[in-house]
Amino acid sequence: MTQSLFEERLTVAEERLRRLYLRHEGGEGYDGHEGVQDAGGPHPWPGPARLAELAAEGDRLACLRKEFALSEREADLLVTCLLPEINPICGSAFRFLSGLPTSRPTVSVALSVHGIAVPDAIGDGLLREGSALLEGGLVTYGAPDAAFPERVLNVPDRLLDFLAGRDTGRSTGGGTGRGTGPTAAGRWLRVLPARPDDPRRPHCDGPARALQEALAADPYRTRYLRQGIHGEALPAAVAALAPLGRVPLLIDPDALAAGEESPARLADRTALEARLLGAAVLVPLAPPGTAAPERADLLQRFVTSLDDAPVPLLLYGSTPWAAYEWDAPLPAETDLRPADARGPRDRLGAAASAAVERVHRTAALNAATPAADEIRTAARLRSAAELGALARHITPAVERQDLVLPDTVRARLDMLVARVRHREAVFHGWGLRRGGGRGQGTTALFAGESGTGKTMAAEAVACELGLDLYVVSLPSVVSKYIGETEKNLERIFSAADNLDAVVLFDEADSMFAKRGEVKGSNDRHANMQSGYLLQRLEAFDGLAVLTTNLRANIDTAFTRRFDEVVHFDSPGPDVRARLWHSLLGAAADGLPVETLAEAYDLAGGSIRACVESAAFAAAAAGRALTGEDLLHGIETEYGKLGRLFTRVEV
Repeated sequence: MTQSLFEERLTVAEERLRRLYLRHEGGEGYDGHEGVQDAGGPHPWPGPARLAELAAEGDRLACLRKEFALSEREADLLVTCLLPEINPICGSAFRFLSGLPTSRPTVSVALSVHGIAVPDAIGDGLLREGSALLEGGLVTYGAPDAAFPERVLNVPDRLLDFLAGRDTGRSTGGGTGRGTGPTAAGRWLRVLPARPDDPRRPHCDGPARALQEALAADPYRTRYLRQGIHGEALPAAVAALAPLGRVPLLIDPDALAAGEESPARLADRTALEARLLGAAVLVPLAPPGTAAPERADLLQRFVTSLDDAPVPLLLYGSTPWAAYEWDAPLPAETDLRPADARGPRDRLGAAASAAVERVHRTAALNAATPAADEIRTAARLRSAAELGALARHITPAVERQDLVLPDTVRARLDMLVARVRHREAVFHGWGLRRGGGRGQGTTALFAGESGTGKTMAAEAVACELGLDLYVVSLPSVVSKYIGETEKNLERIFSAADNLDAVVLFDEADSMFAKRGEVKGSNDRHANMQSGYLLQRLEAFDGLAVLTTNLRANIDTAFTRRFDEVVHFDSPGPDVRARLWHSLLGAAADGLPVETLAEAYDLAGGSIRACVESAAFAAAAAGRALTGEDLLHGIETEYGKLGRLFTRVEV
């Protein structure tokens, strides 16, 4: 096997050290240092070390010289510093030549091996602070306070592993290639495997190409990748780095915080590993305020230290970079979220974002892709914690095809869903951005009598969008004390802002009633409350639905501000018949459904109540549902509504 450059330089360095040692052996100042001479006489000097295993994967020393821009002499000095790791006898020689109790070479001894005088080294900047060897972390001073010639030269253990061609990561998948364990440099570093089958890849092709071009043009500029709920950053980064020959090196913040070294030292070790592997460093950032302050500070200082190293640095998270408020240079921010998906699903609150990002980070560390249900569950649990104390939470279970509605109402609901799904494309892609301080949210007013399906329609819209539904009763937040209503509303909107949910404000007429002449402080107070609610709705970035039973009582100055106004009229006979059939299912066979629908003017909610009442009566009697049961249910419902019941023959 042909010797590698590393082997050749080791052989030359060993031979030069042997000659230097022999010149001094037995000369003035020699005291029979143990380790060089034992009881049997002088220790025989070995021939060239057996270095066959070091030629494993090509010439890594040449790669090292190129990456760290080492000169010929610097490469020779680096190899000399590695000699004690290869041959213990070299360590004994270094102890003898330096007169110090260390097997590592001092500056003067290392220079002497190659015939370089100390003044010449100082003039040429060899082994000095700022030199390629020390700046790159390939060599460190063991005693930095000592005089320059007497400083001990250390090399990282990781360096010899790299030059020997040993693997940098340990598979954790039992040979299946599922995951990559911590690198040899530290437990906080993980090499991400290429995953061409990642289901997120098709959505990342465009951003990945743009990121690849940016990295090729300016590889060492720190970049922040903003991702959505589906975790686009890692697959996009892996796809962008592969054509550039860069290895994705992921930071594990939990393991990083568990270490005892300083952030600067951790950054130095990370930079060395990245340069040895030709890697880019990927750092996940939790949303501001969701991590313990000391851990957030450690990660910030780590990133700030790493920012100075000549390695590609990619930060990623779901929060806009400006929200972090770091005292650091502004990185180039790249939004990886698909343009048509930058709606409520991709604008979570801080706590929900942190939960989702933890799911993605855990999956990445195990070289897996999180399931969509797992992501949605994490976001929903955090959403419930943020707003659950202020509103009634509904997990949508009604789909739009389950609703019995007139075609006109269905068309309005179609438009409402379209507004939510495509608002990013319209406002940004088409340049129709709103002005006047208005947000990019969508507001709708559902007006109709009680039981006409307003809340159920909101639930169906939330289900179609894959969002949760929170119902806020506006009368419950109104207070007789000045300023308290506004505070209650601010609490709701602060929790709902950027939340992964539809927010439904019930009984909107309690605050949006027609305004009359201001005759006293109560009138002024009411106008201030409605004005504040309207202002917050216009600045809201989510989907807000307001409902009212009294459409005529709402001021037209308010209704024109809504994006969609949907009228839920009382159903006619044909729609009522469809409602009866929908609720009864197969049990409707043989029952006088059409007769009941024609005779009794009931809304959908009332028809449901009638069916439930009849079903319980039949179950109590232990028989099938009959027309008499339905009539009894209708009579009960008419009584609740305060209406006169007239019996029809069935």
